[in-house]
Amino acid sequence: MKRLRSTLAVSLLAVCMAAPVMAQGFLEPYMTADHSMRASRVIGMPVYNDHNEKIGTIEDITLPAMGGEVTAVLSVGGFLGVGQKLIKVPLSHVHFGTDKPMMPADKAMLMAMPNYTYMGGGGG
Repeated sequence: MKRLRSTLAVSLLAVCMAAPVMAQGFLEPYMTADHSMRASRVIGMPVYNDHNEKIGTIEDITLPAMGGEVTAVLSVGGFLGVGQKLIKVPLSHVHFGTDKPMMPADKAMLMAMPNYTYMGGGGG
């Protein structure tokens, strides 16, 4: 009986210690060792507000050809892709300090923003 308790205790300890490592495997890192963001990992991430509501998805990152502020193209609104629209916000408005991108906004505010379209009207 004592041996069984010891085995269970060691097993439980091993699982508890491995849980953070296993979780890291599921969450693709978007930061590099030098604290830069990887656009390939950021694109497609959902964005949440401070009420933990999903308010959009990062569809694209735009880099100004002549310098200036990097922006994020977000898809907002809609349901299952119907009724959604694209908007453009400064990437600095999206905070990446947690395990998920956060932005101080609500769906109504984002839906009121002007539509963003790509040159030629294409969607990327």
